[in-house]
Amino acid sequence: MVNYLLEVLMMVSLGLILYLFARALPRVNDADLEAKPTPGLPHWVHEYLEKIDEWILATIEKTIRRFRLWILKIDNTLSEKLKRFKRETVKETAFPTSETPKDGNEDAT
Repeated sequence: MVNYLLEVLMMVSLGLILYLFARALPRVNDADLEAKPTPGLPHWVHEYLEKIDEWILATIEKTIRRFRLWILKIDNTLSEKLKRFKRETVKETAFPTSETPKDGNEDAT
């Protein structure tokens, strides 16, 4: 019964998402998507702006990749330290040997 209710809830939520998406579709116009030239700037400036934009995107990508690398190095360092803590805190267990009686009474010898 719980599975059925969960499935009904998922289908209703999916239908709600599709309804909201269908309501938002008519707001999009093709006229809004056309590239409008910026007045007052000569054509050659656009080429330099595009090159600068590409350079900025490449720099941001490199910076984010380096930051990700630092995070992974920190993660590896912390994982190694955690492994060392786990190895140091291993408790020794004593197994019964022939020297100790099995019933736990040491005075019975």
